[in-house]
Amino acid sequence: MSDRLKLFRRLISAFEGTSNPQRAVERGFYVNLPDNPVGVITGKIALRPSSVHLLFGGIGSGKTTQLLLTQEALNELEDIKAIYVDISLFTDISELQSGALIAITGLELIKTLQGYNTSELNDSKRIFERLLYGNSEIVTHHQQRLAQGMGAIGSKLNTGNSQSYTTTETRENRSSVLQAFIKTSTFVNEKLAKQVVFLFDSLDRLREAKTFVKPVLDDVIEINKHGLGAILVGSIVALYTERVNIAKNTENFYFLPYLDVLEDDEARQFFVEVFKVRDPENLINQGARKLLILNSGGVLRDLMSLSQAAIEDAYMDGSDLIMEQHANQAIAAIERSKTIGLADLSIDILVKVMTEKSFSPRTSEDFELMLTGHILEYGYPRQRFAIHPILVPLIENTRRIKRRANR
Repeated sequence: MSDRLKLFRRLISAFEGTSNPQRAVERGFYVNLPDNPVGVITGKIALRPSSVHLLFGGIGSGKTTQLLLTQEALNELEDIKAIYVDISLFTDISELQSGALIAITGLELIKTLQGYNTSELNDSKRIFERLLYGNSEIVTHHQQRLAQGMGAIGSKLNTGNSQSYTTTETRENRSSVLQAFIKTSTFVNEKLAKQVVFLFDSLDRLREAKTFVKPVLDDVIEINKHGLGAILVGSIVALYTERVNIAKNTENFYFLPYLDVLEDDEARQFFVEVFKVRDPENLINQGARKLLILNSGGVLRDLMSLSQAAIEDAYMDGSDLIMEQHANQAIAAIERSKTIGLADLSIDILVKVMTEKSFSPRTSEDFELMLTGHILEYGYPRQRFAIHPILVPLIENTRRIKRRANR
C-alpha cells in the first residue's frame, strides 16, 4: 500500500460523519460547540437527577455527540448511572407505539441487574419484548401427502411434519407493560445504589410531530414518576407544532440551532478548529476549507459529507492536496443530491425564503423542508431562516427563468 493511499484513508476516516460520534470523541476530534445548551442540561441533571429535559435541533446539528458527552460527564458522578439508548435499535421509529419507551427502559434496567436472575424479572422481560417484537414461537405444521409409487392413487395418506419460527402480531398492551415496569424499577431502586438517568436518541427522526407528545412524552413522564431521570432529543418541527403540549409536561426544553457561519465569527472559528483537529497536516488548503465551511450552511454533518467528497475527488484526480477545484466538485455533487425530488411547491417556498426578509413556518411543506435541512434556522447572533447555501445556484436560476417567463 502506498504512503499516499494510507494518508488519504486516514484523512477521509477523520471526516466520517455517519459513524459512532463516540469514536470521534475518543480520537480527539471533538470541538466544543459555541453557546452549547448541553452544559446547562448536565448541570441541572446533576442537581436534580430525576428531572426530564428535552433537546431539540435539526438533523446533523450534533445532538447525538452532545448526548454521549453528557452521559460521560454524568457517569463521572459517583451516585448517577447515565444510560444512552438509541431507540432506532429497538423498534421502527416510524411505527413507535404507546408503551414502547417504557418497554425499552425496562429492558435496559434489567441489563443493569447482572447477577440477579429472578422469575419476576424474567416475566417482565418477556412482557417488554412482546410489546416491542410480538410473540415469537416455533410452530409445527402437519402436512398430508399422497403416497408415492405405483398404485398410489386412492391409497392412504402419509403425514409429514415441518417446523418454522414465526412472529405473530399479538403484542402486550401498555397497561401490562407498565405493571411490569413498576416491578422492575422498584427492584432496581432497591438494588442499585445510584440514580438512573436515561438519554434517549433518534426521536428527532419521528415524521409526525404529534407522536413526540403521544406516545413519547407520555411514556417518559410515566418513567419519570418512578424516580428515573431522562434527556431526550426531538426535531425542530415538534418544537414548533407541539410547543404548548410540550410545555405542559416539562419546562426544561432547549434548542440546538445550526451555526450561522455567515454572520457569527465564533461559528466560523468553530469550523476552523474542526479542520485543525481532523486535518493537522493541512492537506485541505485554506481556500478549499473556506468553501466547504460556507457551503455547509453551519451543518456539521454536511461539512463532513462535503469534506469527504472533496478528499475523494482529490485522490481520484491524482493530487496530493485538496484544492478549491476539488471542493467545488464536491459542492456540485452534493447540490445534485439535495435537489433530487424537490417538487415545484417546495422550490417556490425556497425562492420565498431566499427573497423575502421574513419567514414563519406554518405549512406541512414548510416543516418538511426544515426537517430535511433545505431550510436552516439560526439562533445567533439573531434568529433567521435561510435556504441551505448549497441550493442557492438552483434557486437563483429558477428566479431568472421565472423572470424571463413573466416578461
